[in-house]
Amino acid sequence: AVEVDTEALMKEYETKMDKSVGMLDDSLRTIRAGKATPQLLDSIKVNAYESQLKLEEVATITVSDATTLMVNVFDETVVDAVLKAVQTADLGFTASQNGQSVKVSIPPLTKDKRVQYVKLAKDYCEKTKVAVRNVRQAAMKKIKGLKSDLSEDVARGMEKDVEALVKKMNGDIDSAFKNKESELSSV
Repeated sequence: AVEVDTEALMKEYETKMDKSVGMLDDSLRTIRAGKATPQLLDSIKVNAYESQLKLEEVATITVSDATTLMVNVFDETVVDAVLKAVQTADLGFTASQNGQSVKVSIPPLTKDKRVQYVKLAKDYCEKTKVAVRNVRQAAMKKIKGLKSDLSEDVARGMEKDVEALVKKMNGDIDSAFKNKESELSSV
């Protein structure tokens, strides 16, 4: 019989599922909950130095109060490009130039926006659950294919471990959603 490294296989599946949940966390971070955080501007790209750069590559972002972010631009020749990038990002923020900085005002969330964001968060969570299920499916297929090289107990044990992993990941996804939902409704 071929020696099968069951531990390495389980590690691989766990890593793949973790990666999906990690991406979910990143996605949820971009959904704002009314408070100003530098992550709200993560998706903004600036046309500078003849290329598309992330905002954090041309400036530092600091929180000045609950509804205001200050974008301190490193190079004053790029201030206009940063201002334009924030204004055209379609995030619903207003931006104004303030010397070598750009002041970004974040309006309070309306009830409709909150509902829309909760829906978006739920959508992200569902997509992540599908990704986790796909990893589970691939894992089960692989285990089934290896059954001839594994003892029945080891194969059954691996299947149980995969199921336990899926349960844990789904729990993480659900709690991430609940946290985001309560964050959105408590402003």
